[in-house]
Amino acid sequence: MKDRFIKKLKRSWLAIWIAFAAAALSTIGVLAAYTSVSSVKRVVSTQKGAGMLFSSNYLTTDENDLPRMITFSSMETSPCVTVNVCNYPQTMIKHNDKDITYTLTVELVDSGGNAVTSADYSVEYNGEKKTFESNSKIEFSPLKLTADDFNKHEFTLTCDKSQLTKSDIYMRVTATPTNQAELKPLSAKLGVIYINNNTSATWTGTFIDNATSPKDLDGFNYRLSGSGEGTVTLTWNTNYVDISPWFKNTYKLTISKDSSGIATATLKVNSAEKNQYDIQFYRTNGINSSEQWSDNNHTNITVNDTGFVSMSFTQSSTKEN
Repeated sequence: MKDRFIKKLKRSWLAIWIAFAAAALSTIGVLAAYTSVSSVKRVVSTQKGAGMLFSSNYLTTDENDLPRMITFSSMETSPCVTVNVCNYPQTMIKHNDKDITYTLTVELVDSGGNAVTSADYSVEYNGEKKTFESNSKIEFSPLKLTADDFNKHEFTLTCDKSQLTKSDIYMRVTATPTNQAELKPLSAKLGVIYINNNTSATWTGTFIDNATSPKDLDGFNYRLSGSGEGTVTLTWNTNYVDISPWFKNTYKLTISKDSSGIATATLKVNSAEKNQYDIQFYRTNGINSSEQWSDNNHTNITVNDTGFVSMSFTQSSTKEN
């Protein structure tokens, strides 16, 4: 009788121990899953802080109103800029779970932000084209980004080449949410730079983030633009940033890195096929207190005179007939 009781007790304790162990392992699994998600490096966003479930390829939440210049070949007869407004971050990690209603306003202004009239510029959305004519402002409203999927609206801004080659005119674009108080308006003042195709080929690289300080940003957008055919050599400091895997894979970059953390890659360019590349860089470490723009045009970011990203261009030699 006593032996049967002890055996039964042992079986009961064994069942209790197995249940306890299973519960403990389950807890560890949940903790591991949580930890692995939480420790994943944040993806790049144009403004500091996660979220940005209302974003744009050109517009930002920064309020300093510095012009953002877009490069075109002088051969362009009607240069167009496509601005998108999305219900997700530009990296498409998730979309807003609520509908977003907003108003898009486009204004013709000079470099000081003053209204400009009587210029031949236009904005097109969803097949509807509006021109400024004697008015300095165009508005599309109401607009809605639905929460059912990753959704975006695209607005085509057509610039007047004859005006831009001799006048101080910009298009200030603003997307203002009307139903979600936590979403900030997006805005930018867009201008155009022409490259003369009669000169030798040239490509330049510059950051295009419109923040007062690089310390306000979680990640960075870098633009290569130019004319002619040749090879761009990109160099960046992986102690601070690393290049977007999407860009690396899309353009099949072969990247080398030295012992100090400086990475290098080359990219074949030809403005007859593509005259602009937008590249995202991710932070690899926290924000450095010494970060600053290298100049007023936000060409580069430096830490104690060490740059984040640099580029050089080598023109292709003339082909013989």
